Amino acid sequence: GWTETLEYEADLQGVAGRTADHAEGLRAFLEKRSPDFTGE
Repeated sequence: GWTETLEYEADLQGVAGRTADHAEGLRAFLEKRSPDFTGE
């Protein structure tokens, strides 16, 4: 149901927030440059 979907999304956002690509995206945004994603 809806509640389970939201919980699943929250879990995946936590995982995605700990990746090297996420950190690179934030750095690139703050430095106003294009990100160099590696798939990690």
